[in-house]
Amino acid sequence: MAEPRLIVLVSANSEWNSLIEILGPVKIQVTPLGETFDKTLGKWNMTLFHGGWGKISAAATTQYVIDHYRPDLLVNLGTCGGFEGYIARGAIILVAKTIIYDIIEQMFDPVESIAHYSTVLDLSWLHEPYPHSVQCGLLVSADRDIVASDIPMLVEKYGAVAADWESGAIAWVAKSNNVRCLILRGVTDLVGASGGEAYGNVAIFSENTKIVLRQLIKQLPDWLNNIHPETSTEKPLFSKVDCIRLTVSDLESGLSFYRDKLGHSLIWRTPQAAGLRMPGTDAEIVIQTESERQEVDISVASADKAAQRYTDAGGTLVVPPFDIQIGRCTVVRDPWGNQLVLLDASKGLLATDKDGNVSGNL
Repeated sequence: MAEPRLIVLVSANSEWNSLIEILGPVKIQVTPLGETFDKTLGKWNMTLFHGGWGKISAAATTQYVIDHYRPDLLVNLGTCGGFEGYIARGAIILVAKTIIYDIIEQMFDPVESIAHYSTVLDLSWLHEPYPHSVQCGLLVSADRDIVASDIPMLVEKYGAVAADWESGAIAWVAKSNNVRCLILRGVTDLVGASGGEAYGNVAIFSENTKIVLRQLIKQLPDWLNNIHPETSTEKPLFSKVDCIRLTVSDLESGLSFYRDKLGHSLIWRTPQAAGLRMPGTDAEIVIQTESERQEVDISVASADKAAQRYTDAGGTLVVPPFDIQIGRCTVVRDPWGNQLVLLDASKGLLATDKDGNVSGNL
């Protein structure tokens, strides 16, 4: 069984702080969207990432980790509030569906709007019975704490028993990118007709957050061991077209043609090359003066692993993996003579100044 590339996304600040306290990472790195560190739990190597609270941060960081880390499996561990009388404090929810319920649509069909951001998670890749006792089902999300007067509506309309802030956004972005997603949320506090037990008493939430995160971290290797072997094979090797590289005699005349006359805006430039935008895709046109050949560059999760997998499949290694500014690159040829350039962004995408000049890496 091929080991999947794992990203564990933890949302709220209190959840992340509890995770730091529990795992005690030696080295924490900072990205534009959150802190991150690597950890081995059991036999599983993973990268843990602070996603931030609320739908905006959750959606942004989910897309960020998908773009930068190319995970085979995205795991979200965290907390939620339960509806008093419908679920017990301490219960763990294995999320099978999410609904974002705080969408107010007054011009078109409000039911369709809610349905658009509702997500059914495919959990067929997990063995049953599950390794730990969970309540598998729906979790509703909103950018708000649970309002007691909303509970009857949420129960009657959706069959909900608990709510959080981020799961709906995480699940929707993961499914949009065709990335498997495992969401496990523990109930830290209950809300009923008289209000929330943690409202005005945040110590209850903070203490129970540590209990929930400690339990989820302890149980996570068991969930990973429960992956169906037949569904855990490697994903397709090629991720997307990174760029089309074209030769020009000099950069300024190339920019005059492609940017000024054909309308492709500048993304970045160096003395020898420039990247230009194509609407509708994040693939770039790269004009360059370094080599006299046209090529298509394809993104992969790891150039080194891609080279090995490609040759194992019967392809030919033309140029062994080598360093480039954003990561690693290799050149391969298939059995019919088609040559491809495969690259990864393991060092981070290019950072630029206000004029588009490359200043380093993100």
